[in-house]
Amino acid sequence: MKISSGKILSLGAIAVVVVALGVSFLTPPASAQLGSKELVNPPEIRSDPAKKRLREVIELVNGQFKIPGVETTQLRQFRGRNAKPEVPAGTISPGPTLRARLGDQIQIAFLNKTDRTMFPFTYVTGRDKPPPPPFSSLGCDKSGLPDGNGKFPYPAADIYPNCFHGSTTANIHYHGTHTSPDGLGDNVLVQVLPDDKQRDWIPIFNKIFDTGKIPQTWEDLPQDLRDAQLDLVKKRDAEEKAENLKNDLPEPESMLKANLERIAAHQWPQYFIGAFPNIFDLPDYSSGKVDAGQAPGTHWYHAHKHGSTSLHIRNGLAGALIIESSQEGGYDHFIRKAFGWGDRYEKHEKILIFQQYDPIQNLERPSRRGGKGSNQVLVNGQLTPTITMRPGEVQLWRMINATEGNAAGIINAGNFKNGLFQTTGFTFVQTAQDGVQFSPLNYVNQPFLNCKIPNGAIPPDDPVPNGLILAAANRADLLVKAPATAQNARIPFNSQGVTLFFVKVEGEPVADQSFPDTWMEMPKFLQDLPKPGPHDITNPGSPVKFQWEKDRTGTGPNPDPPHFMINKKQFGETGPIVDQCMPKDGLQDWVLENYTTQIAHPFHIHINPFQIVEMFSPMLDKTYTPKDNYIWEDVIAIPPAKIGDDGKVIPGRVIIRQKYPDFTGTFVLHCHILAHEDRGMMQLVRIVPREKYPTGCQDHPPAHH
Repeated sequence: MKISSGKILSLGAIAVVVVALGVSFLTPPASAQLGSKELVNPPEIRSDPAKKRLREVIELVNGQFKIPGVETTQLRQFRGRNAKPEVPAGTISPGPTLRARLGDQIQIAFLNKTDRTMFPFTYVTGRDKPPPPPFSSLGCDKSGLPDGNGKFPYPAADIYPNCFHGSTTANIHYHGTHTSPDGLGDNVLVQVLPDDKQRDWIPIFNKIFDTGKIPQTWEDLPQDLRDAQLDLVKKRDAEEKAENLKNDLPEPESMLKANLERIAAHQWPQYFIGAFPNIFDLPDYSSGKVDAGQAPGTHWYHAHKHGSTSLHIRNGLAGALIIESSQEGGYDHFIRKAFGWGDRYEKHEKILIFQQYDPIQNLERPSRRGGKGSNQVLVNGQLTPTITMRPGEVQLWRMINATEGNAAGIINAGNFKNGLFQTTGFTFVQTAQDGVQFSPLNYVNQPFLNCKIPNGAIPPDDPVPNGLILAAANRADLLVKAPATAQNARIPFNSQGVTLFFVKVEGEPVADQSFPDTWMEMPKFLQDLPKPGPHDITNPGSPVKFQWEKDRTGTGPNPDPPHFMINKKQFGETGPIVDQCMPKDGLQDWVLENYTTQIAHPFHIHINPFQIVEMFSPMLDKTYTPKDNYIWEDVIAIPPAKIGDDGKVIPGRVIIRQKYPDFTGTFVLHCHILAHEDRGMMQLVRIVPREKYPTGCQDHPPAHH
């Protein structure tokens, strides 16, 4: 497809990028504006092209780390054993960037080496079996001092499992991957408890990795791995029982018993001690072996333990997952060829991971309630770093919103205040959203940068137009062109009036680099999904309603903070049950509705991305209904509700279209304001073989975690 020079020039005139990170940006210390250091991409590990695999050891460690502009404090961090360059001791950083290609196999040995003694009260305690709904607050982290009635400021009205808890337990979610959600794949229901004195698991894991064959059942794992893990779980049960008795608490639920019950039911166990091997393929559509391949693009990974996702993300437990195309004409091959960048991006690529780091590591520390780290957003662990560009140079910026996403501080009397990347002479073209490339027509139209897509976070009277808004977990790829001449000063790139980073334009000008005037065609599996027909099974769980308590109209105490719910219940409130079940290869439209005012809830579902076919913002009284060239995303912020003149709630609404090819299994959907997820805004989701729908939907669903 040819793009006229007139249209591409109009794109070049765009100098506004709105980035609403869903967090409060307060002015950084004045010293942070001086002597800004050069932006450093995170450490990286690449796949081996000869073996078509990415093998790495990712360790979860703790220690004293310096949060720029805040303090040195005890934090947990992801570290790659073989990633380069090494992170200096005491320096915070995202986890290592994992860079692979379509068709590669991901092999990650995850080791939880957290010292449990540094983070007490992080286990769920006090139950010999889960009590009937609505459970209790026993096991929830606490903060502050109890009042005269023994009630803590937190958990207040929150009850297990929808409260902050279990922060030394972790796992890894590979956000944006189209792969199996079960077993050793993108399994967020597994819980890896810490073991700071663990054995060397790597030789055992390599027995799996060296074959390249993905185990499908527990029995497929090496015998020594199974025996060792069951023995460790048994010992940990005994340790926790003794600890509870010492603290005059009831005997805790047996993890070994839960594991053995799931193994007997031919399910994967949920509890592991110290280590877990992730192994999964990145399906290449061009291989002809899959119905829908992995989309090449900017994805990411982060810890995903329910009850601690927000605490973990405030440790910075996240990293970039860059999946590149595998052949000529593919996404990365096309971009690099257009600018003559060769086989690697190298200096032409900037990875920008936006994060908040907070001293609060678990809420059982009453003296650490200030949350000072939430008042600033770092880029790759750096405070207001500088990107250097030559005049006229084009770079690819991969932007990842890896913040916790809580909107506190943005909301002001029901209005959201967004900032601008206000720049002089820079030009932008967006090439992908949430790791999925734009279609040729969307490349021309630039629906985000040209303000064609409404966003409920911008009220009608806001002078800032719609634009590229990164809700929590959204990603965007941008081609950025520097001004043609050197600049005398560093240029600030701001969001909500606060500088996130600077750009310095200096050196010899680059020979004319223009944005491509032709764009690659979409792979077949990324073309528009057809409208579901009369023979497609509709989803009985739609609309998916994001809610809080009846009659609540705001986020403040009432007398307690909101209970966040989906379809009138919190996660696990009615016991282990699959809330959403779909047949494999099914095609469905879902309605997502937001009944809360002030808050745009970022809806995220694992395993398969979706297309946006309609969006309605009651605040704008505006509906977006494209007739084709739908945008692919895996996170969409549902616009906030509005109270009508009759006093009734008018919900924000998004209609998504999705298909369920290639993989069956159990996973989750949730709000990606992670404190909302931890406090109940999540559902269990399952894809079953078509012949087992709906009879297999409730077959041994995993328990709360």
